[in-house]
Amino acid sequence: MRIELKHTAIQRRGGFATLAIASLILCSSPAWAGCEIGDPPALPDGASATAADMAEAAKMVKSYIAATDEYQACLTAEGKVRGRIDADSYNKSTERMEKLAADFNKRLKTFKSRAG
Repeated sequence: MRIELKHTAIQRRGGFATLAIASLILCSSPAWAGCEIGDPPALPDGASATAADMAEAAKMVKSYIAATDEYQACLTAEGKVRGRIDADSYNKSTERMEKLAADFNKRLKTFKSRAG
C-alpha cells in the first residue's frame, strides 16, 4: 500500500498557523512569564539536631538544588526567547545554592563531631 502526501499552500499555512498559536500559548504561560524559585530551606543546628533532622535537611537541600537547576533552565530558555539571559538572577541563584550547600556541610560536620 502506498500513501501519497500532497501538500497544498493552505495546508502549509495551516501548519504554520498552528505552530504560531502554540508558540503564543507557550510564551504566555506562567513559566515563560517569569521564572520563580522559593527561598532556601531553613537548616537545623548541627549541635542539637537529631539524625532524622539532618536526614530531612539533606533531602531539602537536594530538593532546593534541583529546583535551582529548573529555575536556571527556565532563565536560559526565557533568555533564548528574549535574546538575553537574566545573568544577575542566574548568578544570584547560583550563589544562594552554593551558600546553602556550604552551610549544610558545616552543620553536618558539627553534627558528626558530636557522635565522637
